[in-house]
Amino acid sequence: MARATILLAEDEDSIRTMCFEALRGADYQVAVAANGTEAVETARSFAPDRLELLVTDLRMPDLDGLEVAREIRRLHPALGIVIITGYGSMDAAIEALKEGASEFVLKPFRSDEFLEAIARTLHKRRLERENARLRTLIPLFDLSRALMGPVDMETIPQYIVRIAQEEMRADSASLMLVDDQGKLSIHAAEGLPPEVILQTHQSIDEGIAGYVLAHRRPMILQGDKSSDPRFAYIARESEVRSAISLPLVYQDHALGVLNVSRREETPPFTEGDIEFLSVLATQAAIALENARLFQELQEAYRRLAELDHLKSEFISIASHELRAPLAVLLAYATLSEAEASGPLREHLEQVQDSAMQLKSIIDEMVSLRRIDTGEAQVRLINVHIAPIISGVLEELGPLASRGNLSVSVDVPEDIPAVRADEQVVRLILSSLVSNAIKYTPARGSVTVRARQDRDRVCVDVEDTGIGIPAEALERIFDRFYQVEDSLRREHGGIGLGLAIAREMAELIDAEISVTSELHKGSCFTLSLPVASED
Repeated sequence: MARATILLAEDEDSIRTMCFEALRGADYQVAVAANGTEAVETARSFAPDRLELLVTDLRMPDLDGLEVAREIRRLHPALGIVIITGYGSMDAAIEALKEGASEFVLKPFRSDEFLEAIARTLHKRRLERENARLRTLIPLFDLSRALMGPVDMETIPQYIVRIAQEEMRADSASLMLVDDQGKLSIHAAEGLPPEVILQTHQSIDEGIAGYVLAHRRPMILQGDKSSDPRFAYIARESEVRSAISLPLVYQDHALGVLNVSRREETPPFTEGDIEFLSVLATQAAIALENARLFQELQEAYRRLAELDHLKSEFISIASHELRAPLAVLLAYATLSEAEASGPLREHLEQVQDSAMQLKSIIDEMVSLRRIDTGEAQVRLINVHIAPIISGVLEELGPLASRGNLSVSVDVPEDIPAVRADEQVVRLILSSLVSNAIKYTPARGSVTVRARQDRDRVCVDVEDTGIGIPAEALERIFDRFYQVEDSLRREHGGIGLGLAIAREMAELIDAEISVTSELHKGSCFTLSLPVASED
């Protein structure tokens, strides 16, 4: 166990020496001060919670022991206190107890008597700390349970304040939060007059709250505070006898200050109270940050839902408005191509190809909307794959011919039927074959083959095209992703075909995978479940 750190303040040389030797002999870490002012300055050099015990003479020439204890406890709220005096009186003992003293040692005393008082105080301090931890478990459990329900920035502050007031048996409690303008105001309070809540709006560097936030450590206040301008907020409650202010900090970000206070007729706060509130403040900071993040997430979801609705509306309107003129364009282009010859026929073929590309984009947009809105209904039946492949190749054959590509098919006669939705399978294969044709240079080849792999039927669409970089193999199934730079790419499309194909495959318990080698080609595989025997 680490040695306790003790500050000894005694103006008599002989007493100071005796106490120092006794403490050092008992293996304590000891800092020594010859007067009250030196003791306070020495206490300032210790980090928060590192100074565990103050041993001070009651009467010293500059500051008396009670003033020393009061000042140092503002720096170290959990400090244990032992008072040494040769002028014992009931009034002095009462005042010492009010300042948090645990032991009152009368001069003259023996070293063993002195060390026993030290040991009792440290033991009491450890018991209070442990008791505070145990006391903390129940309200913290309640706080954690509350966070399992709806979390918002209105509910959590009020809940934190209520726990602080009830567990501390405090007359009032409040939670001050930092706003976007760097101002502190009360967001929740119990036991405070409404005018105090409304009037409390201060800069982050003002008053006791600003001091607590600046130093990032709790402060305990005892006695009359009206003469200190830093405590203006506390002083508004004229009957306040003792108060504790603690910073709420999350990952070095100051969120606010938790305050509790007791009136004149109630006992002052103890070390256990400070320990409890310190743990509660830590949990409160986490709860507040979670509430803020939850609020931001809810707002993001709301905005996303609005954008998603606008997107769906745009796709619906755009597809409807584009289909009619596109149908007319395709019809006239087809009729004119049949009657034309020479260069005009070639021009009309280009018009027809561009119109088909636009139709493909519209179909992709509509399919995407149906997937997102849940309108993409499927009907699983036993489907034969060979007619679907033939139909897709018949539809896309002219596109392959104009690209000077050879297309081959390998579908065994005994390939079993699959359990799927025929229209969905047709859409997926059309996307895969169209993709293969698009990215295969002239005089290349596209091969479509079907094979059985245990309880699955696999359809491979293989090409001798440009291939896909290894780092892009998974991303090509992301919506709107294309391997080529969007500003310099040579091939058409908006990057939805493969994304829709994979999402549609998931609707029918199918899978799409890909293998590829850059500059040599790619192979996309659609895996479908074999139909069960009736």
